[in-house]
This record gives sequence, C-alpha cells and structure tokens, in this order.
Amino acid sequence: MEFLSRRTVLAGIGALAAIPLIGTTSGSAAPESVIWDGDPARGTSVFDGLETAPGSITVASDPQGKYGKCFRYETWDNPDGTKERCESRGLRLPNGSVYRPGTGTLGQVQYIGWRANWNVNPNSGHWIAVYQLHISGQSSSQPSAGPFVLRTLGDGKLYFQLTGPNGSDRHIWSANFPVNTWNNFAIGYKVSKGSDGWCEFYFNGKQQTFSNGQTRYPGATLWGDHVNHKWGVYRSGPNSGHAVAWLNHAKLGQTYADVAI
Repeated sequence: MEFLSRRTVLAGIGALAAIPLIGTTSGSAAPESVIWDGDPARGTSVFDGLETAPGSITVASDPQGKYGKCFRYETWDNPDGTKERCESRGLRLPNGSVYRPGTGTLGQVQYIGWRANWNVNPNSGHWIAVYQLHISGQSSSQPSAGPFVLRTLGDGKLYFQLTGPNGSDRHIWSANFPVNTWNNFAIGYKVSKGSDGWCEFYFNGKQQTFSNGQTRYPGATLWGDHVNHKWGVYRSGPNSGHAVAWLNHAKLGQTYADVAI
C-alpha cells in the first residue's frame, strides 16, 4: 500500500477548496434565490404588461434625488367619470419569458419587496389601490380581486386587504397613508389553495402585526390559474386630478433577505 506524503495531501485539499460549491454566491453576485429584479435599466419590459386607462408608465429620475431611475405611474380623470387604472401587470424575466406564480409554484414561499412614493390624495373619501397581488383565471363563482391589496378608502389610512377564494375580505392591517415620501414594503406568502397558506407584511424594515395579533395571517393565496403583481394607481371614478406613484428596488425572491431594503 502506497502512503501519500503530507505535501501531496495538502495540495489535494487546496485543489478541492478552489472548486466552487454549487448554489453558493461570491463577491457582488446576486443571490440565486432572487427570482425577478425590476431594474429600471431594463425599462418597462420588466413587466408583463402595462394598463393605462388613462395614464402613462415611464422610467424617470427620482424627484427627490435619492434613488436614481424609478418607474413613474401617472393617471388623470376619465372624461366619462369612470374609474381610472394606471398599473403595471406581472413580471417579465431578462430572457423575455413571463413569470407567473401559479399551480406550478404551489407550496413555495415567496417574498415581494419594493420602495414606493405616492403623490395621491388619501383623504378624498374614495378608494385608491396602490399595489395588488391580483388573481387571474378564476371561475365565475370566485372573486376577481385579491388575495392582497394595499389601498386607502379615502380616509387617510393605508390598509392591507386580504380576500379569500370564497369572496370574504377584511382589512388585516392599517397605518396612516404616507404621501410624498419614500417607504419600503415587503410581503411574504406561501402559494397555496388551502388553509396552509399565509402572508407576512413588512413596513420600513419592520415586520408588522396583523389584526389577529400575529405576524402571519393564514389563508389561501391562490385560486384560478396564477397571480400577478401589480403596482401603480387604480382608483374609483369620483377621484379627481392627477395622481402619481413612484416605484423603485422592486424584487421577487424566496427569502425576505432577497428583497429587503
């Protein structure tokens, strides 16, 4: 039996140490668990589609000069007085494919995070939605909204609204609606059609407590085919004047750390 010298053994160990481990990252490489990055350098092609009825969605510089290029959403009055929608819909990957959390992602935990600045009137007495996790492909007997909406009812408050596949809906969190200032948001959720689903909510880096006294709220997060992440301004017709929303540092990942700001 031939014995290896100490020098040979050490050389072999050094060679093994030089081989990168699968699934690890180094330097400034992005974590592999980041699913989607809404980098404004890619323009509005980072989204699956744009819904402007009426409105415009563009890339523009942060008006406060803090965060560089951002997505700018602007809407104004419909002449017929109906509700206005200016939202980006869904997520598109750099290879051009559309990423749609749906039946193929059942059981997965995902986190969506972003930075927002809203120039809207939260005291108008009328509802305005500024973010939606919006269902698609639902049956005629299921709700067409939800599971999540961040909105105001025009009462100066920002609400986290949770909707279930049976049509039940409730506000499970609220705070004063922030206007003309940047704030950070993140929502964690388990993709589920059953009672094992849940959601979490983070506001300016702090995990929030829901109306049930817990930091997780149980419930289904999927019915129909898939859900779309939507940002912008969606408001009832009685609202009037221009409204602008800014979006920055939007990411979808598998952990809170992937999307935290």
